[in-house]
Amino acid sequence: MKKIYFILLLLLPMLAQAQSKVTAPTTIWPELQVNYGVGEEGLLFLRNGYRINTDGDFNDLKESGILSSFERVELSLGYEHILSEHWRGGAILRYAAEDFPKTMFYTLFLRHNGAVKGLYFNKQLLFEYVDQESQDAAGRVWLSAELGKRLPLGSKFITPSINYEAMLRSNLGKEYDGNIQERTIDRTRLRLSLNYELTEKLRINPYFMRQTDYYYVLVPPVYNEQGQLEEDGYTTKRNRITPVVGLELKYTFNRTPDTASITY
Repeated sequence: MKKIYFILLLLLPMLAQAQSKVTAPTTIWPELQVNYGVGEEGLLFLRNGYRINTDGDFNDLKESGILSSFERVELSLGYEHILSEHWRGGAILRYAAEDFPKTMFYTLFLRHNGAVKGLYFNKQLLFEYVDQESQDAAGRVWLSAELGKRLPLGSKFITPSINYEAMLRSNLGKEYDGNIQERTIDRTRLRLSLNYELTEKLRINPYFMRQTDYYYVLVPPVYNEQGQLEEDGYTTKRNRITPVVGLELKYTFNRTPDTASITY
Protein backbone atom coordinates (compact mmCIF):
# COMPACT_ATOMS: atom_id res chain seq x y z
CA MET A 1 0.00 0.00 0.00
CA LYS A 2 2.83 2.42 0.85
CA LYS A 3 4.50 1.93 -2.55
CA ILE A 4 1.23 2.42 -4.43
CA TYR A 5 0.48 5.59 -2.47
CA PHE A 6 3.92 7.06 -3.15
CA ILE A 7 3.72 6.25 -6.88
CA LEU A 8 0.29 7.89 -7.12
CA LEU A 9 1.42 11.06 -5.36
CA LEU A 10 4.52 11.31 -7.55
CA LEU A 11 2.58 10.82 -10.78
CA LEU A 12 -0.16 13.36 -10.04
CA PRO A 13 2.01 16.50 -10.44
CA MET A 14 3.48 15.09 -13.68
CA LEU A 15 -0.03 14.80 -15.10
CA ALA A 16 -0.64 18.43 -14.17
CA GLN A 17 2.43 20.06 -15.73
CA ALA A 18 1.74 23.48 -17.22
CA GLN A 19 3.30 25.66 -19.92
CA SER A 20 3.40 28.88 -17.90
CA LYS A 21 3.66 29.96 -14.27
CA VAL A 22 2.62 32.99 -12.28
CA THR A 23 3.47 33.75 -8.67
CA ALA A 24 0.80 35.20 -6.39
CA PRO A 25 1.55 37.43 -3.38
CA THR A 26 2.59 35.63 -0.20
CA THR A 27 -0.22 34.96 2.26
CA ILE A 28 -0.08 34.54 6.05
CA TRP A 29 -2.27 31.89 7.71
CA PRO A 30 -2.52 32.17 11.54
CA GLU A 31 -4.69 29.53 13.18
CA LEU A 32 -6.01 28.75 16.66
CA GLN A 33 -7.26 25.28 17.57
CA VAL A 34 -8.70 23.66 20.69
CA ASN A 35 -9.00 19.86 20.99
CA TYR A 36 -10.97 17.89 23.57
CA GLY A 37 -10.64 14.16 24.20
CA VAL A 38 -13.97 12.28 24.26
CA GLY A 39 -13.79 8.89 25.95
CA GLU A 40 -10.88 6.61 25.01
CA GLU A 41 -11.14 6.90 21.21
CA GLY A 42 -12.77 10.22 20.27
CA LEU A 43 -11.46 13.75 19.80
CA LEU A 44 -13.45 16.92 19.18
CA PHE A 45 -11.73 19.98 17.76
CA LEU A 46 -12.62 23.61 17.07
CA ARG A 47 -10.42 25.53 14.66
CA ASN A 48 -10.38 29.24 13.82
CA GLY A 49 -8.20 30.21 10.85
CA TYR A 50 -7.36 33.49 9.14
CA ARG A 51 -5.78 34.41 5.81
CA ILE A 52 -3.93 37.69 5.40
CA ASN A 53 -2.54 38.67 2.02
CA THR A 54 0.71 40.65 1.87
CA ASP A 55 -0.92 42.58 -0.99
CA GLY A 56 -3.44 44.67 0.96
CA ASP A 57 -5.76 44.98 -2.06
CA PHE A 58 -6.86 41.39 -1.44
CA ASN A 59 -7.72 41.96 2.24
CA ASP A 60 -11.31 42.98 1.59
CA LEU A 61 -13.45 40.77 3.83
CA LYS A 62 -15.09 43.97 5.14
CA GLU A 63 -14.84 47.58 4.04
CA SER A 64 -13.90 48.76 7.54
CA GLY A 65 -13.14 47.47 11.01
CA ILE A 66 -10.84 44.67 12.09
CA LEU A 67 -12.10 42.26 9.40
CA SER A 68 -10.91 44.67 6.69
CA SER A 69 -7.39 43.38 7.42
CA PHE A 70 -8.26 39.81 6.37
CA GLU A 71 -8.71 38.13 3.02
CA ARG A 72 -10.57 35.16 4.53
CA VAL A 73 -11.79 33.82 7.88
CA GLU A 74 -12.59 30.16 8.54
CA LEU A 75 -14.31 28.33 11.39
CA SER A 76 -14.21 24.52 11.62
CA LEU A 77 -15.79 21.96 13.94
CA GLY A 78 -14.57 18.38 13.66
CA TYR A 79 -14.51 14.95 15.23
CA GLU A 80 -11.85 12.22 14.90
CA HIS A 81 -12.28 8.62 16.02
CA ILE A 82 -9.64 5.93 16.52
CA LEU A 83 -10.77 2.90 14.52
CA SER A 84 -7.74 0.66 15.18
CA GLU A 85 -4.03 0.89 15.94
CA HIS A 86 -3.30 2.31 12.49
CA TRP A 87 -6.62 3.73 11.28
CA ARG A 88 -8.56 6.88 12.18
CA GLY A 89 -11.58 8.50 10.61
CA GLY A 90 -13.75 11.51 11.15
CA ALA A 91 -15.78 14.43 9.86
CA ILE A 92 -15.37 18.22 9.67
CA LEU A 93 -17.87 21.02 9.16
CA ARG A 94 -16.12 24.16 7.88
CA TYR A 95 -17.39 27.65 7.07
CA ALA A 96 -15.25 30.09 5.07
CA ALA A 97 -16.08 33.78 4.64
CA GLU A 98 -14.53 36.03 2.00
CA ASP A 99 -15.76 39.23 0.36
CA PHE A 100 -17.26 36.76 -2.14
CA PRO A 101 -18.18 33.95 -1.96
CA LYS A 102 -19.22 32.41 1.37
CA THR A 103 -18.64 28.64 1.42
CA MET A 104 -19.63 25.61 3.48
CA PHE A 105 -17.47 22.47 3.40
CA TYR A 106 -18.83 19.09 4.56
CA THR A 107 -15.87 16.75 4.99
CA LEU A 108 -15.17 13.07 5.65
CA PHE A 109 -11.62 11.79 6.14
CA LEU A 110 -9.77 8.52 6.67
CA ARG A 111 -6.18 8.34 7.95
CA HIS A 112 -3.59 5.58 8.15
CA ASN A 113 -0.40 5.87 10.21
CA GLY A 114 2.70 3.75 9.76
CA ALA A 115 6.49 4.06 9.81
CA VAL A 116 9.31 4.26 7.27
CA LYS A 117 12.93 3.89 8.48
CA GLY A 118 12.35 5.56 11.84
CA LEU A 119 9.96 8.22 10.51
CA TYR A 120 6.25 8.27 11.07
CA PHE A 121 4.32 8.03 7.80
CA ASN A 122 0.75 9.31 7.73
CA LYS A 123 -1.54 8.91 4.74
CA GLN A 124 -4.93 10.55 4.35
CA LEU A 125 -7.90 10.39 2.01
CA LEU A 126 -10.33 13.30 2.42
CA PHE A 127 -13.57 14.11 0.59
CA GLU A 128 -15.21 17.55 0.72
CA TYR A 129 -18.70 18.49 -0.45
CA VAL A 130 -18.40 22.17 -1.33
CA ASP A 131 -21.53 24.34 -1.16
CA GLN A 132 -20.49 27.75 -2.47
CA GLU A 133 -22.56 30.91 -2.65
CA SER A 134 -24.15 31.48 -6.11
CA GLN A 135 -22.40 28.42 -7.59
CA ASP A 136 -23.22 24.78 -8.17
CA ALA A 137 -22.09 22.38 -5.47
CA ALA A 138 -18.94 20.39 -6.20
CA GLY A 139 -16.84 17.66 -4.66
CA ARG A 140 -13.12 17.69 -3.88
CA VAL A 141 -10.90 14.72 -3.14
CA TRP A 142 -7.61 15.32 -1.31
CA LEU A 143 -4.81 12.74 -1.21
CA SER A 144 -1.96 13.46 1.19
CA ALA A 145 1.14 11.89 2.67
CA GLU A 146 3.33 13.12 5.55
CA LEU A 147 6.74 12.10 6.84
CA GLY A 148 8.06 13.34 10.18
CA LYS A 149 9.93 12.50 13.37
CA ARG A 150 9.32 13.51 16.99
CA LEU A 151 12.66 14.48 18.55
CA PRO A 152 13.65 15.44 22.12
CA LEU A 153 14.88 18.99 22.65
CA GLY A 154 15.93 19.31 26.27
CA SER A 155 12.81 18.62 28.28
CA LYS A 156 10.58 19.44 25.26
CA PHE A 157 9.91 17.83 21.88
CA ILE A 158 10.00 19.12 18.32
CA THR A 159 8.59 17.39 15.26
CA PRO A 160 9.91 18.41 11.83
CA SER A 161 7.75 17.09 9.00
CA ILE A 162 7.07 17.33 5.27
CA ASN A 163 3.59 16.98 3.83
CA TYR A 164 2.36 16.73 0.24
CA GLU A 165 -1.29 17.07 -0.83
CA ALA A 166 -3.00 16.77 -4.21
CA MET A 167 -6.60 17.79 -4.89
CA LEU A 168 -8.94 16.51 -7.57
CA ARG A 169 -12.21 18.36 -8.23
CA SER A 170 -15.46 16.60 -9.16
CA ASN A 171 -18.64 18.09 -10.61
CA LEU A 172 -20.61 15.30 -8.89
CA GLY A 173 -21.79 13.79 -12.14
CA LYS A 174 -23.15 17.02 -13.68
CA GLU A 175 -22.52 17.56 -17.39
CA TYR A 176 -20.89 20.80 -18.48
CA ASP A 177 -20.17 22.41 -21.82
CA GLY A 178 -17.75 20.16 -23.67
CA ASN A 179 -15.66 23.21 -24.60
CA ILE A 180 -14.66 23.72 -20.95
CA GLN A 181 -11.24 22.22 -20.39
CA GLU A 182 -10.25 20.89 -16.98
CA ARG A 183 -6.88 19.93 -15.57
CA THR A 184 -6.29 16.50 -14.07
CA ILE A 185 -5.19 18.06 -10.78
CA ASP A 186 -6.68 21.32 -9.49
CA ARG A 187 -4.31 22.07 -6.62
CA THR A 188 -1.23 20.74 -4.82
CA ARG A 189 0.40 21.75 -1.55
CA LEU A 190 3.95 21.08 -0.36
CA ARG A 191 4.41 21.95 3.31
CA LEU A 192 7.40 22.02 5.66
CA SER A 193 6.50 22.19 9.37
CA LEU A 194 8.21 22.34 12.75
CA ASN A 195 5.87 21.40 15.59
CA TYR A 196 7.16 22.53 19.00
CA GLU A 197 5.56 21.11 22.15
CA LEU A 198 5.65 23.90 24.73
CA THR A 199 3.88 21.63 27.24
CA GLU A 200 2.14 18.27 27.05
CA LYS A 201 -1.03 20.08 25.97
CA LEU A 202 0.17 23.20 24.14
CA ARG A 203 1.87 23.18 20.74
CA ILE A 204 3.04 25.84 18.33
CA ASN A 205 3.60 24.90 14.71
CA PRO A 206 5.21 27.35 12.25
CA TYR A 207 5.28 26.18 8.64
CA PHE A 208 6.00 27.20 5.08
CA MET A 209 3.84 25.97 2.23
CA ARG A 210 3.93 26.20 -1.55
CA GLN A 211 0.41 26.01 -2.96
CA THR A 212 -0.02 25.54 -6.71
CA ASP A 213 -3.32 25.93 -8.57
CA TYR A 214 -3.62 24.35 -12.03
CA TYR A 215 -6.03 25.69 -14.66
CA TYR A 216 -6.45 26.78 -18.27
CA VAL A 217 -6.36 30.38 -19.51
CA LEU A 218 -7.54 31.82 -22.81
CA VAL A 219 -4.95 33.96 -24.59
CA PRO A 220 -6.89 36.35 -26.86
CA PRO A 221 -6.08 36.89 -30.56
CA VAL A 222 -3.85 39.80 -31.58
CA TYR A 223 -5.02 42.34 -34.20
CA ASN A 224 -3.07 45.16 -35.82
CA GLU A 225 -4.23 48.78 -36.07
CA GLN A 226 -6.19 47.98 -39.24
CA GLY A 227 -8.12 45.27 -37.42
CA GLN A 228 -6.39 42.43 -39.24
CA LEU A 229 -5.65 39.23 -37.34
CA GLU A 230 -1.95 38.76 -36.65
CA GLU A 231 -2.01 35.93 -34.09
CA ASP A 232 -4.75 33.47 -33.32
CA GLY A 233 -6.04 33.14 -29.79
CA TYR A 234 -5.40 29.89 -27.97
CA THR A 235 -5.87 28.09 -24.67
CA THR A 236 -2.87 27.21 -22.54
CA LYS A 237 -2.13 25.63 -19.19
CA ARG A 238 -1.26 27.85 -16.25
CA ASN A 239 0.23 27.19 -12.80
CA ARG A 240 -0.47 29.78 -10.10
CA ILE A 241 2.00 29.47 -7.21
CA THR A 242 1.14 30.97 -3.82
CA PRO A 243 3.75 31.03 -1.03
CA VAL A 244 2.13 30.60 2.38
CA VAL A 245 3.65 31.34 5.80
CA GLY A 246 1.57 29.76 8.55
CA LEU A 247 1.50 29.59 12.33
CA GLU A 248 -0.74 27.18 14.25
CA LEU A 249 -1.36 27.35 18.00
CA LYS A 250 -3.08 24.26 19.44
CA TYR A 251 -4.24 23.28 22.91
CA THR A 252 -5.58 19.86 23.88
CA PHE A 253 -7.79 19.11 26.89
CA ASN A 254 -8.22 15.63 28.37
CA ARG A 255 -5.83 13.98 25.90
CA THR A 256 -2.12 13.79 25.04
CA PRO A 257 -1.47 14.85 21.42
CA ASP A 258 -0.45 12.13 18.97
CA THR A 259 1.45 12.55 15.68
CA ALA A 260 -0.99 10.12 14.03
CA SER A 261 -3.91 12.50 14.60
CA ILE A 262 -5.17 15.07 12.12
CA THR A 263 -5.16 17.54 15.03
CA TYR A 264 -1.45 17.24 15.91
